[in-house]
Amino acid sequence: MKRWIILCVVVVSLMAGSVVLVDQGMTPATESTAQTKSEIKNPAYELELGRWNVSNDGTNPQETTKGINSALQWAKENAYKSFIIPDGTYLIAKGTEQSDSEDSIYMVSDMDLMLSEKTILQKEANAFEGYSVLSLDKSVKNVTVKGGTFLGDRDHHDYSKKGTETAGTHEWGYGISIIGAENVVIDGVKTEKFTGDGIFVGGSTITGSSIMETDLELGSIDDMGRPVKAKGKIRTNNRDITNFDDPAYKIYENIHFWLPNGIADGSKVDVYYYRKDGSFIKADKQIAYFSGESLIPKEADYFRAVFEAASTKGVQVERMTVAIAKNITIKNSDIGYNRRQGISLVGSDGVQIVDNHIHHTNGTAPQSGIDVEPGFYPGKNTIIKGNRFTDNIIQVVLAYGENVRIEDNHFEQNVKNSVGVYVHEGFSGEIDVKDNSFNGSGLTLDSENAMAESNQFKNGEVNLVGKNITFRKSTLVDTSLDVGSGEGQKISNVTIQHNGIRPLALYIRDKSVLLKNVAIKAKTKGKDLILGPGNSQNVYDRLKVEDSDESGTVLPAGTYIQCSFKAGSLAINNVGKYVLDECVVKSKGNLLMVDSTYGKPDVAIKNSDLEVMGNIEAGAAVYILGAQNFELLDSMVLAKNNSNSAPLIKIGPYGDPIQTNVFDAIIKGNILHTNTDISAIDTSNAGTNAPSYSVEDNTIYNASLDLTKKDRNHNNKLITH
Repeated sequence: MKRWIILCVVVVSLMAGSVVLVDQGMTPATESTAQTKSEIKNPAYELELGRWNVSNDGTNPQETTKGINSALQWAKENAYKSFIIPDGTYLIAKGTEQSDSEDSIYMVSDMDLMLSEKTILQKEANAFEGYSVLSLDKSVKNVTVKGGTFLGDRDHHDYSKKGTETAGTHEWGYGISIIGAENVVIDGVKTEKFTGDGIFVGGSTITGSSIMETDLELGSIDDMGRPVKAKGKIRTNNRDITNFDDPAYKIYENIHFWLPNGIADGSKVDVYYYRKDGSFIKADKQIAYFSGESLIPKEADYFRAVFEAASTKGVQVERMTVAIAKNITIKNSDIGYNRRQGISLVGSDGVQIVDNHIHHTNGTAPQSGIDVEPGFYPGKNTIIKGNRFTDNIIQVVLAYGENVRIEDNHFEQNVKNSVGVYVHEGFSGEIDVKDNSFNGSGLTLDSENAMAESNQFKNGEVNLVGKNITFRKSTLVDTSLDVGSGEGQKISNVTIQHNGIRPLALYIRDKSVLLKNVAIKAKTKGKDLILGPGNSQNVYDRLKVEDSDESGTVLPAGTYIQCSFKAGSLAINNVGKYVLDECVVKSKGNLLMVDSTYGKPDVAIKNSDLEVMGNIEAGAAVYILGAQNFELLDSMVLAKNNSNSAPLIKIGPYGDPIQTNVFDAIIKGNILHTNTDISAIDTSNAGTNAPSYSVEDNTIYNASLDLTKKDRNHNNKLITH
């Protein structure tokens, strides 16, 4: 016996913390009116107010709504291709109950709905938690809605009532709802002041069944479609539950699996398709629960599914077939002052949102300009291009779904505690964010394999969280960059201008990253420049850092290749491997301090130029207070303008001898040059248990060596001139 699930539209708003089931009303029946020959010839029909008992002065909502719906049905029956609503204000009925079949305009297929800028479709003030001014359901195809204003009742709504199956948040009042419709263009409309969304795009369930314990048996299925024994696998055995007898499968050729119970965490479903005679057609493996989809072959009569579970006891999975909105374009529109979202995508494939102004979304969570959050449904292949986003609490959130391109948009925010573009870890596939400008609006990429390039940022934050993110060809002005929360990130050809407005310019966390051709130009004004632990596997290729205030900065762990620092003293103070190779370090005073505040670093400086431009300040030009190992090889350390007495290189602190914190050191093959008779290398107070340090093959100008007797002092040249 089949166990059919009630057909409904599932509206998932995870960030709002609620799920709502809304029964879909059907288009009301209409009377047919005789057509004239002139009407048959005319592809466009302009709504006749008197003929259909419609008011355009904001009165008579019940008669007006019924009349427009009747006229639409008549126009379709009489083969009109355009339906024109004249100038005026049309009050759309609130209905007598939630999801009343006469509380909305129900669009018909193969029709253009044409409104002028002086045409207003206004929702009658009401107390219902959900409504739509214009509804396009799963039966609707090939529609353009052009022009006009869709005006909600946000300012006059009664929020005190609560439905029996709703949360009391009144967040489902929509200007235009597109639920399962296909080939729809929304062009040049204005949707504002709705209790929920300006435009809602989603899906609905068509049919399905519950797969229960009694429909299952132990075992799996092989690649030829034959049952086989397999530990930890169970398979369906009831063709009555998994057949395609319903005619709906001829239109909606998909299977989804929802609400698994008793199934292994993180597992997926394998689906096997068969003809009526039992012959095997194909397998579709590793279908994810909720958003995953399997397409039904034309000749398939039934399927069998294999789940990961130790036994059939207590197992239940909902098998569903759905209609999602497909090939939807929203363009040239003004979507603002809505309470929950500007646009929601909660079940869609192929949505293009182009050249719109989406603004001032606030009131009830999530409060996004655009929210892609399909929940159970697929939400894929979305293009967001050429839009202007202004002062939404969240500009764009991609919570779940796959494949998106965010291109050539402008994001402007002056809202406290706001969020810019946020891509959640649940979003997958191709994620491409490029050629956008962000002002006061940030970018967070929490998903894997995302690409962000050629973007401009001002006064915000960029947070790269997911694995294998590529971030390149971008400019950040007074915008902090946070990288290294996920492995394999690549950052290249990035310029950061840090004017002391943000707390810091760059934070590098502990997962491996590659930075290449990153330039930081700063006037820090007491703020930090670079922070973070880094990772020994990190590579910083041609990192260039300049701070006119020379406030100094921390170096995260990793290998620095052909890097340049003109930022004051550098600090190395964390565990990990640090390599400076062919680098340039210049400072007015101190160059480098190495200590073990957060762990013992392993430091190697080679083939590099280190230069004090003025006087060496307190301590030393290169001051080594704590390290597992320190190497200075084949490099130059210069202080030709120095007149102070501090040494060029010092290992160990000043004061009474203590146990060493520097456990090995090699200083070899370097040129050390000063114009005063100071110590070039001082190990005299390295510590009571200091090992023998190696000081070899160095050329030293105008300075001396102050080493302990146990140090290896070999082939060093002292030159005075």
